Amino acid sequence: MAMASAPDGDLSALWRSRVAGSGPRPFLTYHDFGTGERVELSYATMDNWVSKTGNLIQDELMADPGSRFLLAARPHWMTAVWALAPLLCSAVVSPWGDAARARFAVSGPDEAELDYARACQGERYALSLLPLGRPFAEVPKGFLDYVAEVRMHGDRFAPLDPPDADAPALTTADGESLTHRQLLEQAAPKYSAGARVLIATERTSADAAGLIDWLYAPLAAGGSVVLTRGGEDAELDRLAEIERAERV
Repeated sequence: MAMASAPDGDLSALWRSRVAGSGPRPFLTYHDFGTGERVELSYATMDNWVSKTGNLIQDELMADPGSRFLLAARPHWMTAVWALAPLLCSAVVSPWGDAARARFAVSGPDEAELDYARACQGERYALSLLPLGRPFAEVPKGFLDYVAEVRMHGDRFAPLDPPDADAPALTTADGESLTHRQLLEQAAPKYSAGARVLIATERTSADAAGLIDWLYAPLAAGGSVVLTRGGEDAELDRLAEIERAERV
């Protein structure tokens, strides 16, 4: 099977095209061996979360084009939402970047992640990462509960300032910015067109390189990802067989 060619345009246009053409097909399946949680988000279901989050960014935060969103959270389906939604608003995702330079921050629930994000002086959201998308029982001090806040926003999103291919999209580990075009050029060659891949969170990350591997590359290929947490090799092999996915 041929590798996917680099899509033209920006990630926002690509996302809309994938949702329109593959709405009910799986996009991201999250499996946690420790809790037994399995969440499957189709392109349409993920779009619901991304759209709600886009409306939060646009209507509540009033983020300007180029606004930097720190993302300090482990690989998870909620992390994926925040790696996509700002890009649809012409904002920039800064995974584990300079928190002090970020206008807004999104953090996971672990204390190390929260401490990292506290250097951001703007609005800060915490991701509970709990099964079934539950909110926090006790919201971390200095943060808003993303799950509780996003529910009030609509699930149809129209950007006021849609990005173009040369708009900045993602900051890398060395602080440089990839444009939408550069991001897609790096992501597209990784997997075959339509590939379904299984990736263990312990063998990847939520920095720029990790996000390209387990999120943007499957999207660019028009495929899907099974993201797992925990599990021994034999369990992962069995899950890959059940999910009809290729381990990478």
